Order: sequence, then C-alpha cells, then structure tokens
Amino acid sequence: MNFNSIRKAALVAAFVTAGAAPAISQAAPQCQNCGTVVSTHTYEREAERGSGVGGVGGAVVGGLLGNKVGSGNGRTLATVAGAVGGAYAGNKLERNIKTDTYTDIRVKMARGGHRTITERGNPHLRNGDHVRVQQGRVIRD
Repeated sequence: MNFNSIRKAALVAAFVTAGAAPAISQAAPQCQNCGTVVSTHTYEREAERGSGVGGVGGAVVGGLLGNKVGSGNGRTLATVAGAVGGAYAGNKLERNIKTDTYTDIRVKMARGGHRTITERGNPHLRNGDHVRVQQGRVIRD
C-alpha cells in the first residue's frame, strides 16, 4: 500500500465518522411531559358549602316542628332547637345532593418520577395508556 491509499482511507474514515456523529447527537429528544397511566382513583366529594337554601328551608321546617312541642318556655326552646337542627340538616342535605365526582390519575413520567393529576368527572383513561400532561390536564397520546 502506498501513502496515497492510506491517506484516502483515512480521509474516508474521517468523513464517515464525521457524518455519523451528528446523526447520533440529533436523535429525537424524549418528550418532557409524556408518561404512562399507572393508576386511577375515582371518588365523590360533597360541595364545600351550600347555597343557603337548604339551611333556610331546614330551619323553617325544624322551627315549625319544634313549635308543636311543649308549652311556654319549653315551646320556645323546642322551636329554637328545631330551627337550629333543621338548618344544620338542610345544609348537610343540600351539600350531599351537590356532590362532584373526581378522578386522581397517577402518571409515571417518561423522564422519571410520578405525577398525580386530579380531574373532575369519571375516568377517561386506563392503566397503561400513553399520555401527555399539559396545563394540569392529562391528554391521551
């Protein structure tokens, strides 16, 4: 082999190596917000507060019922107790009627770690679904 052949072989090797290096470094980046659903948990949560309609209605009914008991100061005490108890019961009933369904979605992120996102409503995803987490929501890929 002469010097020119060696030089050509080295030049070809340099081009092949130089051409391959950018291809390796330009591999598609891993999605920062992608992951896999590992679990879902659905539950109901009662409203934090009622509108007041249940409490007022309960107080009226409770007061009327309490007024039917006893006489004199006993009747007054029964009316007040009935109104207070009725207001509490009416408020609780209203809050129970206004329950909302929530789903906690636990996602194993592609870049490591886990995130749990709470969404309103029934689950729309299952374990193993590939998803993206964007602006606090889980979107199926």
